Amino acid sequence: MSSLMTIGKTIITIAVLWVLAIPSFLIALYYSVLQLLKSKKRTSKSTVLLTGGKMTKCLQLARLFYSNGFKVVVVETPLYKYCGTRYSSSVSDFEIIPEIHSDGEDYQNELARVAQKYNADLFVPVSSPKSAYYSALARDKFQKKTMFFHLDAKTVKLLDHKHDFIELAKSIGLSVPESYTITSPQQLLNFEFTKEKSYVLKKLDYDPIHRLDLRTIPHQGWEDRVKNLEIREDSSWVLQEFIEGREVCVHTTSSKGKMTLYICCPSSPFQVNYQPIDVPEVRIWVTTFLQKLNATGQLSFDFIIRKNGEVIPIECNPRTHSAITLMHGQPETVDAYTNVSKINDPIVPNAKANSTYWLYHELYRIITAFSFSKIKKLMQRISSEKEAVFRKEDPWPFFFTNHISIPYQLWMLLFQGKEWLKIDFNIGKIVVSGGD
Repeated sequence: MSSLMTIGKTIITIAVLWVLAIPSFLIALYYSVLQLLKSKKRTSKSTVLLTGGKMTKCLQLARLFYSNGFKVVVVETPLYKYCGTRYSSSVSDFEIIPEIHSDGEDYQNELARVAQKYNADLFVPVSSPKSAYYSALARDKFQKKTMFFHLDAKTVKLLDHKHDFIELAKSIGLSVPESYTITSPQQLLNFEFTKEKSYVLKKLDYDPIHRLDLRTIPHQGWEDRVKNLEIREDSSWVLQEFIEGREVCVHTTSSKGKMTLYICCPSSPFQVNYQPIDVPEVRIWVTTFLQKLNATGQLSFDFIIRKNGEVIPIECNPRTHSAITLMHGQPETVDAYTNVSKINDPIVPNAKANSTYWLYHELYRIITAFSFSKIKKLMQRISSEKEAVFRKEDPWPFFFTNHISIPYQLWMLLFQGKEWLKIDFNIGKIVVSGGD
């Protein structure tokens, strides 16, 4: 049951978003009228099917494929039926498919049905942590003509397991942190900690709440904390050596081990700003890993770079990263998925490409800032960098994501009596405990 504080927070948030919806609607209407005057008929050479319509990264790929002459079909589950991508001028068709339950059979069957209905030439899942595995399982249900740009289910499961991924990288001869699988609180209580090292405890299954708790162990009161965590054989955690250094994240695509797209950015636990950087040591690590893996699909990595330059992987996520938003204005990005043979060097963000941000994340930071210098810095970001969702030539996704889809999700949580932690405008959803 929601607390009175949560109910109040929800109603106020909806009210604010609806007030802001008025100027947002008028701006979208203005630019859409201008686009109608410029519109031209076009024919599509191929059809691509994308999942994950609620997320900006799906919208980005939809725009990129559309700019390359593709017909774009997008699917989402019922809770996100008003997602911004649905209303993009880049998207020809939108279908609602079932949530993933039990063995995910209905979800897989519906993916295959939609692919067959639109005679899809290419399938690129823009997966949530949960759906990446079930999208991979759907491979055998698709018609043979559909190119499946996704890792196989076995590889998805391997890479998603934080400890198994570290062990795989170690077997290749790459640098890795110390890592242990923890299957009970008692195992952790019996662990022989030393003064020389501290560790971070992470849940192996994706958890939007615990993933932000990066307190090092041991710390004062850590024993009481872990006693209350659900650590079991069927819900194991990983204890990973804490590494001091600079955090970076990577998004890449691989075709049979050949890197075709590479993006590296500074990282943080709650990532809503992207700026391209070049760290040669990280690129070498990723290139080596992909070559040994010899797989096809999209992979994301988190690294920490020690002061001595050693690259230490933290985890690998076998799915699209929001860093793909940096590829705005680069239609050649699609070659990384469709014309692999013509790529000699991986496609990277344009050196002149603006860094990306999400407006309402920045406005919240401005409202909660307590220093003029911080407010000035945030205002400079808004004026000089690229809003990840809004485009003059495609204005409606911004309106629907922020003012229809997010409030709709908040209303659903209010009626269900559920607590929520925060809004992630980047992935177009509300972060709740036990979410995907």
